[in-house]
Amino acid sequence: MKKLFVIALVLIAVPAFAQQTLNYSWEDGGTILGFYGSNLCCDTNVSGPQTGSQGSTLPDYTCPGAVDGTYYLHVAEDPHTGTPQAFLCWVVGLQEGDIVDAMFYGFDTSPGASPSQRIWGSYTETGGDINSYSGSAGGNDAYTAGEGWDLVTHSWTFWADGGLHDGLVIQSRLYSTPSTNDPDHTDFWIDDITVTAPAHATIIFPEPVSPVEESSWTNIKALYR
Repeated sequence: MKKLFVIALVLIAVPAFAQQTLNYSWEDGGTILGFYGSNLCCDTNVSGPQTGSQGSTLPDYTCPGAVDGTYYLHVAEDPHTGTPQAFLCWVVGLQEGDIVDAMFYGFDTSPGASPSQRIWGSYTETGGDINSYSGSAGGNDAYTAGEGWDLVTHSWTFWADGGLHDGLVIQSRLYSTPSTNDPDHTDFWIDDITVTAPAHATIIFPEPVSPVEESSWTNIKALYR
């Protein structure tokens, strides 16, 4: 007599990590958390219509105002050299395989050409600060569309690199024309960033700027004490 063996498969549902979604739209006077490129300048919290340059030394570029609320971010590239990056958010306490989604609005009136922006990311070292660069995390291939305020988005699967990484810097990567030509100057505007990450991570946005005390990394570094 043949024996019939029955193998029972038990499927166990593994709950996904709880998620958090936070938004920042520069309403508290903040600017940026940091930057890459010695030619990124002029980070300011602005409101209302703003006039700047699309690559010359003369104003020829107008942003009508914020996407959300009253205030938004201005940065500039001056002089043109390389590809500067403005650090908009830092997500720390991440683990291997965590998913981080982010989106923000960049202002662009030059379809198919620069100035334009795209969303980008880089890794930071465990226990380091936001400037502890530990490799590119990549980003979206799509640029702002050139039709005014445009939403750029990306989703990252976090790479811990054996514990070397625990942070992801979300940034605006800035593009100008011509890419290298001094003394040309290009202005950029950014607003309304939204970030979704696991609840065990910490999402850090720019600190409000005090009128009497320069901002520092003290509050950020305190997270690691």
